[in-house]
Amino acid sequence: MFETIEITLIYTFLLGSLYLLVSLGFSLICGVLRIFHLGYAYIFVATIYLTWMFFHTLNLPLWPSILLMVVLQAAIAIGLYYGIIAKYLKQEEKIITGLLLVAIIANAAANKWYPIQSAVNLPTTIIDGTLNVGSTTVPIQMVLAAITGIVVTALFVLFFLKTKTGLAARAISYDINSAKMMGIQVEQLYMFIMVIVVIPVIIAMLMIAPVLAVNPDMGWGYMTTAILVSVMGGLGNIRGTIIASYIIGFAHSFVSFPLGEPRLMNLAALIVVIIMLIVRPQGIAKTESLW
Repeated sequence: MFETIEITLIYTFLLGSLYLLVSLGFSLICGVLRIFHLGYAYIFVATIYLTWMFFHTLNLPLWPSILLMVVLQAAIAIGLYYGIIAKYLKQEEKIITGLLLVAIIANAAANKWYPIQSAVNLPTTIIDGTLNVGSTTVPIQMVLAAITGIVVTALFVLFFLKTKTGLAARAISYDINSAKMMGIQVEQLYMFIMVIVVIPVIIAMLMIAPVLAVNPDMGWGYMTTAILVSVMGGLGNIRGTIIASYIIGFAHSFVSFPLGEPRLMNLAALIVVIIMLIVRPQGIAKTESLW
């Protein structure tokens, strides 16, 4: 009994911290741009398969491959902003559809050139081996990913609480018209947010690639988790996202270990979110602000 509780709590921490990285960008887009970014899934796919293309197909060293992937991801984010978001800012249905098509195209391209049989395996392990926590054995890489999730989230929180750019983003999340009257360059800030939201996802995928299975369809699963966390936490609120990440992490851990039904992970998370929305429709935190 104690061992079951122990492994559930440990994986609640590991998964919850990972979900912070997975969901943070989606929450920021909802909070600042006020857009339900259904194309968010493409970032997960692009991180793995662009890096693999540079590293394996073009035979570049690993770190230059990662750097090129990051640069290309930033360019894609800027292109999406100017090509879709800025162009159709007052036509939300076109933005949602356009971004969703981008994710579908990324998924189809990955399936075409790197199907699951291609055995993509990025060597981004920082420390190999396992760690014994009580009676539970976990990959050290997963522990590092969890710690990284907490650190990156803390840095983002400090950025939005302490820097001028972060405070400007919070002002936009409160009231965009008042922010414009204060002289805030809204469009430039929108583009900046589109770029920085890819950072947590890139870090998450590079950290877990050596530990968890990767495939061209993985983006949809991670995006589903990001949506559930963000909706439960209160769309666009980082504080609520932090709390919701660990609640969803607990739900996934509970059905995986005490119940022994990992296939029910997403169903369990969905039920938890529905119950939360019935009890508190606005989510855990207020959605009018980032924090």
